[in-house]
Order: sequence, then structure tokens, then C-alpha cells
Amino acid sequence: MTIQYHTYPSFQNEIGKLLAIREYPQIPCTPNNVEPQLIALNEQQQLWKINLISGTAQRLAQLNLPDFNLSHPIQLVISPCARFAAVCHRLGRHAVVMNLESGDIVLELSRGEYHYDKSAYPLAFIQRDDQVLLIHGTDWNRLELISLVPGVHLLSERTIPGIDSETHSHDAHYLDYFHGQLHVSPDGKHVAETGWVWAPIGVTVAWSIDDWLHNVWESEDGESLDSIWQPLIDWDVPMVWLNHERLAIWAQVDADMLDEEDWNIEGTSPAILIYNVNQRTRQEVLLDVPAFSTNFGVADVFSYPQAQLAVSSSGTLFAWGQGLPIYSWNLVDRQVQIHDCPAVPDLYHTQADLFLKINDGTITVWRCI
Repeated sequence: MTIQYHTYPSFQNEIGKLLAIREYPQIPCTPNNVEPQLIALNEQQQLWKINLISGTAQRLAQLNLPDFNLSHPIQLVISPCARFAAVCHRLGRHAVVMNLESGDIVLELSRGEYHYDKSAYPLAFIQRDDQVLLIHGTDWNRLELISLVPGVHLLSERTIPGIDSETHSHDAHYLDYFHGQLHVSPDGKHVAETGWVWAPIGVTVAWSIDDWLHNVWESEDGESLDSIWQPLIDWDVPMVWLNHERLAIWAQVDADMLDEEDWNIEGTSPAILIYNVNQRTRQEVLLDVPAFSTNFGVADVFSYPQAQLAVSSSGTLFAWGQGLPIYSWNLVDRQVQIHDCPAVPDLYHTQADLFLKINDGTITVWRCI
């Protein structure tokens, strides 16, 4: 496998410096009609739609995110229908949801004050036929499910459980777990995440969205809620859905929190776990995987994994991160290859099978072939 570089035109000058990019979903998408397009956020809190081939750009919306800080990492989430975007600081307290067609603010969100800066803001869109749903955090241990289309209304209304201040006993459905970054399956039927619990350790979980629509407590203690992998050294670890039911997770078990006789095949070394959410079983573990850095490099930003996973249209699994080359696995024969690259990618464009890195006024683009 070799690296093939691509040269695209520079962007319009008025876009300015980009802070975050995400793939613009192209529907329908076939190998013959893919045009690599992006949604990008710049320093002026403007959302732009960029066509990489032509270099043209369209301004979509102007944000006014509370506590906006240029030095803090941004989380930009796009709905599968490309109609909505959610923007927040990855470790921030506030978020906004925008209608990309009208440029209007749909929702202004907050997830409370308690340790909000220790894990990624839980935000994810779900596409279900003509429905568009949003998952978002409203407190450290609480998620809500909201309908955006056909109309905006809450689907998970319930009374917040608490702890008795005198007896320290928990109410029913109380969840002692800090939610983190969310990953929705391509068919919109499952959501996975790694949050954390006190020690602290990471805990990877997944649950059914179908069940959640029938049980408002599903994300707390529903029957479909599945603990996949723990105790982990980190949380908000890299994840990617390989298809509708198989999930890849890159993490490392915390040796100090688990007796050696309880170790699995990966022991306490970095590994990539491939998990089937429908069967609720481990399907495979990829070994000889590098450890990733958690140093963002800004003093007032809590550490988090500086690494990503992605899967190509042909089923190749990619892993990369700060200070690492790009690792790739053919998931048929499980052979691994290592590729030097010009920079640490900011994004893998799954529809066009391209790696992208933000530069001033341009984006470096390459493909592993």
C-alpha cells in the first residue's frame, strides 16, 4: 500500500482559519458521484460548506457559542441528512444546534457544571427514515433524546434520580457514570460510548435506540445496555462502526484495576477490540497496536486521546494519532501495514476515502492505496 497525494484549489480568502472540519454527507452516495465536500468551522464561528475539487465555499450559519475559546478543541457533529450541525467545545459546557438550510439556531444546550470539562460533550444525530433525532447530555450522568424532525419535542422526559443526602442511598435508575463522546451505528439502531466512573477508569457501553424509544430509562439501566470493555485507562477512546453491528474500539485495560487472572487475550496492552452489538460478543482483538498520546498541549484542557479510527469503503481499518504513523488492517486476513504520512490527519473522509489535514487556506489531502 502506498500514499497518493491530491492537490485541490485554495479556498476563498474570506473563509479564514479553520478550527474543525467534518464530512458533508452526500445522499445518495455511489462511487461514481462522490465529490469530497466538507462542513467547516472557522475562527469567526462561521459554518461553511466547502467543495474540495472546485475550492468554492458557501457560508451556512453564524454561531455565538458561549465561552468560546480559540485554543480549546472543537466538536462539530453533522446529521446524516446534512440538515443540522451541533457545535461545542469538546470539553465544554455549552452547545448549539444549527439548521444548515436556514442558518437558524434550533437549540441552545448546556450539560451542567459538574466535571463537564473531563469528558467529551455527548452529542449525536440519528437518522430514522424521515425522522431526525438528537442525543445530548444535560448533566454528567444524564442523556436526553429529542426529535428534531418532523417537530422538536423531547422523547425521554423523566424525573431526575438523585442520592439521599442523609443515607447516601440511590434512587431507582440512578446512574453513577459520566457520559462522553457518542457514536451512532450507520443504521441508527445503536449508540456506543466510553464514559468514566470514579477511580477514574473508562467504561465502554452500548445500547439500543429502538429500546430507548420505548423505555425512557434505557440509557441508565435498560435491558439493552451492554458493558463492553472495562476497566480502561482512558475514556472518550477512538471508536468506529465497521458496519451496522460491528464496532471497533482502540483502548487499553488498566492493569492496576484488574487482577491478572481476569485479563482477556489483550492483557493490559493497547489493543483494538471488534465487538458485535447484536450478538453482544467480542468477535476479535487486534494486537500489536500502539499506545496513543493523551496530551492536547494546552495547560487548561484536560487530557484526552489524541487518536482516531476510521474505516474505508473497502473495509480497511485505519488507526492514527499524535506522534504515530497510520496503521491499516485488512479485516479479511488481519494483515497490518504501517504508513508514514505528511501530517497527523484531522479527518478521514469516508465517502471519498481521503485523509485530510487543515492548513492555513488549504487542506492537505492524500489517500492510502
